This record gives sequence, C-alpha cells and structure tokens, in this order.
Amino acid sequence: MDHSWNVLIAIHAFAASFAMVFGAVNVLRRKRGDRPHRTIGWIWLVLMYFTAFSSFWIQQLRPGSFSWIHGLSAFTIVTLSLGLWNARRGNIRAHAGNMIGTYAGLWGAFIGVAAVPSRLVPQAFQSNWLGMSLLTLAIVAVGLAAVAVLIRLLGRAGVPAHAQVGRSGDGDGFGALDAAQ
Repeated sequence: MDHSWNVLIAIHAFAASFAMVFGAVNVLRRKRGDRPHRTIGWIWLVLMYFTAFSSFWIQQLRPGSFSWIHGLSAFTIVTLSLGLWNARRGNIRAHAGNMIGTYAGLWGAFIGVAAVPSRLVPQAFQSNWLGMSLLTLAIVAVGLAAVAVLIRLLGRAGVPAHAQVGRSGDGDGFGALDAAQ
C-alpha cells in the first residue's frame, strides 16, 4: 500500500484545512444571512464539495476500491446539497442544521486523520514537526486573513443586505436569508 503524498492528496488536504477555517468563521460569526456570511458560505461550500468529491480518487486505504470513508464523502455531498437547497427555500433552521452538522463531520474527519498514526498527516508531523506546524499556522493565518479581507471589502460594498429594498434585491438567490434578518 502506497502511503505517500501526491498532488491530489495535497490539494484535498489544503481544501479541507481551509474549509475548517472558513467554516469556523461562519459558525462563530454572530451575524447570519448578510453578504459576508453568504460569501464565506459559498467559498466553504466549494471547498467542501471539492474535498468530498476528490476523496473518490484517493483510495490508499483499499487500493482500487472504495472504503467506508467514501460513504462519508457521499453523505457529505448529500448534506451540503440539502443545506444549499434549504437555504434557497428559506428553511433557515434546516439550512443551519445541515451546514453545522457537515462542519462537525469535517472536524470528525480531521480527528480521524490526525489520530491514526499510519495516516499521512501524523507521519508528516512525526518526520517534520516544525515544518508541518508552520504550514498549519500558515494555512490558518492565510484563511483568516482572506476572511478578514472579504468581510472588510463586502462591508464597504454599499448598503448591507438586510437594508436593501425588498430585502432580497441583491440577486444572489438568497432572498429568504436576507429576509431572515
């Protein structure tokens, strides 16, 4: 069994790591439904879809076939899609449940990756703990900086989403989220 990094695994890991940062910001932000929340949410959604779909081409646990982890990836794709669908329908409680549940699942996957010594991430930390620690800090710093810039730019973009005429006039398809303000 080949346990080595390749481009797909590296990009998958980066996407999942950035999804952890972007997801944390949206879960911890007090304001919901505003333009920064939606923009950060869309970025998180793309990162999560990429992470889930790319896992189907990573088959190191059972070379040539899928493992139980791929079942979790399929479940993630379903919950992300339901969360998006619920947001578009205006069912904010279900949207929040889907997205927060999916985010919790991302943390569960991270714990599973980090806790198994034979996986690539723990091996990389064992062989180069300083480099991996610095890389982890860089990912968090870049992710938080990107979020800060987004929030600042979107905050300057004009009238806040909740103050717009009709409360859904920005054309992003999330009028129900605007109206929830």
